Amino acid sequence: MRKKQKGRRKKRSSRLIKAIGIFTICFLFMAVVYAYSSSTAIYINNQKVAFSSQSGYPFTDNQGRIQVPLRATMHAYGCEINWCDADQTVTLKKQDITVKVPIGKSYILVNGNQKKTDTAALLENSRTYLPIRPVLEAFGANVKWDEKKNAVYITENVNGDLRVHFIDVNQADAILIDNRDFEVLIDGGNNTDGKTVVSYIKNYVDGPLDLVIATHPDADHIGGLDDVIEAYTVSKIIDSGAKKDTKTYDEYWQAAQKEPNCNVLFDDEITLDLSYGANLKVIETGDGYKDANDNSVVAQLNYGDVSLLLTGDMEKEAEKASLDKFGKVTVLKAGHHGSATSSCQELLDILKPEYVIISAGKENSYGHPHRAVLERYFKCGATVYGTFRSGSIIMSTDGKAVFFNTNDPVVLSDAGD
Repeated sequence: MRKKQKGRRKKRSSRLIKAIGIFTICFLFMAVVYAYSSSTAIYINNQKVAFSSQSGYPFTDNQGRIQVPLRATMHAYGCEINWCDADQTVTLKKQDITVKVPIGKSYILVNGNQKKTDTAALLENSRTYLPIRPVLEAFGANVKWDEKKNAVYITENVNGDLRVHFIDVNQADAILIDNRDFEVLIDGGNNTDGKTVVSYIKNYVDGPLDLVIATHPDADHIGGLDDVIEAYTVSKIIDSGAKKDTKTYDEYWQAAQKEPNCNVLFDDEITLDLSYGANLKVIETGDGYKDANDNSVVAQLNYGDVSLLLTGDMEKEAEKASLDKFGKVTVLKAGHHGSATSSCQELLDILKPEYVIISAGKENSYGHPHRAVLERYFKCGATVYGTFRSGSIIMSTDGKAVFFNTNDPVVLSDAGD
């Protein structure tokens, strides 16, 4: 009798163990299904990113920010990924943008420039997770949250047909227009910036440098152009016609004269075909001003519905005398590094720019950008970006909209005066 009861107990115990096992398996399966179904969906260019128990799933951190699995997300975005175990930092690279994300730090590095974030990347269950918005926006993407669908939609915008690089040359100007295989360089920074500009543009210049514009003879605009002209075959140069009795100007002008088969023109009303539907219109605003800044070469880039006005260091006197030559633009390159002597209210009332780009050095001695001009930009509703905040700024456009590789706009407290 005891042996039968013992046998029954063993059978009941065996059945219980099997039942617990089956229950555990079902529970784990349902947990995985629930985790997948309840986690935030991530879409990149309308393609849903596939996550799994191996990659991990997106989740909301303690700061209320969405964290996403590193490799699954950034591979889907097309990034090169490198992990440094020594300093617990992941480096992401795509085309000309490099983003470094340190674990546990409330900042990221975009092309070497530190950007604050309101949360930090983290390690969870031996997986690396990134805060999706600041990282993807650093690559120039649009990141939108749909609360009803519990989904994040990422649109890659940096691959516009035409790009304009506002190169960070501190308290100076250097701008590269890259229209596929047609490139225009406008100014070249200071004397010490020549090698920097030569190095920066080498990845974009296809064959000869099609056009160089020297807006005016100040050192912070033409200083590095002799290095550029010596490093590249330059097809055409447009000059303001203003001269200056300086070594810097002599070095630039001698380099221009020595360049074989280079056509040197002085600014006049002319429209240059940049191919692929884009053109660059040189706007003659006069050359007889006492201040060389007012004699700057002024040009407007047009591509589809998008326009960019580049005014060198033109100041109020020339601006007011030329108001009838201008119309509404999408983007304004701030005159004279964001000085209050440029971008008068009368001009801004006509231009009505959606965006303004300021090229100025961080904590420069001139106090650029000035508070008065920032107030004028904000009054007209413009979003303002500055190289002193964002480093080199890349604008891309498909002719319908404009996108930037920064989402760190200038604020009034950035005024230096």
